[in-house]
Amino acid sequence: MILLIVLAGVFGLAMSQGGDIPAVAFSAGLTRPLNLTHSETVNFDRIFTNIGSGYDSNSGRFRCPQSGIYVFQFHALSKQDKTVWLQLYHNYQYVVSVYGHTANDYSAGGNSVAIHISKGDEVYVMAVDSKNGAKTYMYGATDEVYCTFSGYLISPVFEEYPVVG
Repeated sequence: MILLIVLAGVFGLAMSQGGDIPAVAFSAGLTRPLNLTHSETVNFDRIFTNIGSGYDSNSGRFRCPQSGIYVFQFHALSKQDKTVWLQLYHNYQYVVSVYGHTANDYSAGGNSVAIHISKGDEVYVMAVDSKNGAKTYMYGATDEVYCTFSGYLISPVFEEYPVVG
């Protein structure tokens, strides 16, 4: 048990209260409006929590500090009479989408997924390129956070690699 806690400290992982499972969780929100016309990663700039230090608000990407099964959620609100179209990616591979558009009103959408990811993998939210049909207009203000991106480890997976030689 002590060795596990020491190793967790060496590798920068927080431990759960019981000390047996590394704790990894992040939640971030958008505090400004965004008009996205290309395939761009969304930089959610207000960090609510970042246990395990996996989320980088400069890049908008979560870099996995511990292999395992994770739940990711993202939610968005479009500006009035505009569209929001976002996709969640895992290492440049499409996973799930959210789309919303309502004429003469705001539009909201959200999605979540549980996936297995490995240490060092990246997960992030990107706008869909407007060449595919619509520009993405995300609503945000410092005192009104409607767009969020969160993830957390639900079960670690300790991967084994064969010893060669």
